[in-house]
Amino acid sequence: MPDYVSFTKTWHNKPYAAIDPARPELSAAGAFVVVTGGGTCIGKAIAIAFAQAGAKTVAILGRRVEKLKETASEITSKAKNTDIQVLFEIVDLSKRADVDAAAVALVKKASGAKINIFVNSAGVMPEVGSVEGYDEAALRNGFELGVIAPFNSIQSFAPLLAADAHVYNVSSGLAHIKPVPGIWVYSALKAATTKMFDYLQEEHPEWHVVQIQPGVISTGFNSHLGVVSEDERKYI
Repeated sequence: MPDYVSFTKTWHNKPYAAIDPARPELSAAGAFVVVTGGGTCIGKAIAIAFAQAGAKTVAILGRRVEKLKETASEITSKAKNTDIQVLFEIVDLSKRADVDAAAVALVKKASGAKINIFVNSAGVMPEVGSVEGYDEAALRNGFELGVIAPFNSIQSFAPLLAADAHVYNVSSGLAHIKPVPGIWVYSALKAATTKMFDYLQEEHPEWHVVQIQPGVISTGFNSHLGVVSEDERKYI
C-alpha cells in the first residue's frame, strides 16, 4: 500500500494497556454479544476480547462450520467466566431469510435476551482490477457480500437489540483515503457500508454506533494481495 497521510500519532501493532479487555472500565459483564464474521480474522479477535471482558453470551456467525467450531472452543477457553455461553450459527449473510432465521435462533438459545453489543465484521475482498474493464459479475458478487450482507444483518438484528445497544462496524481507511490502484471495489463497498452505519446512528440516537478502522492487518481474505501487516514489516 502506498504511503498516505495519517493523523495517528502513535501506531500500535499489538494490544496495549488502554484496550486491555481485563480493565474494569471495559467490562462487558452480563452482555449478550453478536459478531458477524466471528469465526475468523478480525471478527474472531473481537469475539475473544469480549469474552475476556466478561460477556455472558458471545455468538458468532459465519459460513464455515469448522472455523465456527474452532473459534467457539477458543472463545470458551479464553473467557473470563467459566460459565460463558458461546453460540454460533452457519449462515450466508447475503440471504435475508437465512439471516432472519439465524438471528431468531441465537436469541432463542440465549433465553430471549436482548442483544447488548452487535458487531458487523463479516467482509469480502473482491478481485482486484481497474474500473474500466472490470468484470460485472465480480462487482455484483462483491456488492452482495460487502453491502447487502451487512444491510441484511441490520434488518434482522436491529429489532433484537437492547434500547441502549452498542453497534460496531468494522470499516476501513480505504473508504476515504487516497485511492490505492486495483482495489476500488473494496474501497467502494466499505464507503457504502460506512455511510449505512452513519445513517443508522442518525436514525437511532439511543444506540451507540461506532465505525472501527483496525489498520493494515494480513488476513485470510487479503493474502492474495500480498498485504503485509505493520507488525510483520520488521521481518522483511
